[in-house]
Amino acid sequence: MAGNFAGALSAIAFGQAAVDTTSAFAGSFAFVFGAGLIAPSHRRKVCIAATLLITILALGTFVLSTFTNIEEFSQLSQRERILSPVAQFLGALYALFILPPVVTSGTTLEHLWLKIVSLGVLVAMFGTALGVTGLVVGAMGRGWLVLGVGLGVLGLGAITWLFPYLHVTLRMKKFRL
Repeated sequence: MAGNFAGALSAIAFGQAAVDTTSAFAGSFAFVFGAGLIAPSHRRKVCIAATLLITILALGTFVLSTFTNIEEFSQLSQRERILSPVAQFLGALYALFILPPVVTSGTTLEHLWLKIVSLGVLVAMFGTALGVTGLVVGAMGRGWLVLGVGLGVLGLGAITWLFPYLHVTLRMKKFRL
C-alpha cells in the first residue's frame, strides 16, 4: 500500500517510469520494515530473510524479462527491466540498515548516522558495480542505460553517505546563530 501511494504521488510529477520505480522501492522498503517490526525478538534474522527474498524476486524479474519469452516479463520495456529490480533491491537495503537503529531503544543519533554512512558506502559500491557493468554492456553495443542507472545509484550512495555530515553542519550553523 505504501508503494502504491508513493507511486501515485510520483506519477503526478514524473510519469509512468517514476511510478514503477517508486512503487518498487517503497513496496520493498515497507515489506522489510514491516517484517522487522512484527518480529522484535528475531528482528535481524527476519530482516535479512526478507531482504534476501526481495533480492531473489528482483533477480528473478530481471532474468525472466531479459532471457525468456514469458509474456508478462518479455513485454517489459528496457527501462523497466533494469530500474524495477534495482529499486526493489535498494528499498530492501535501505530498510535493512535504517530499521534497527530506529526501533532499538537507547539508540543514539550518532549510531543512526554511522548506519547511514555505512549504507551510503554500500549503495555507492553497488552503483559502481552497475556502472562498470554498464560500461561493458555499452561497449558491446547494447545501450548505455545500465551505465546511467549505475551512475544514478552511485549518486544516491554519495548523497546517503553525505547526509549525516550535512545534518551536523546545518545544526552547527543553527547553533552558532
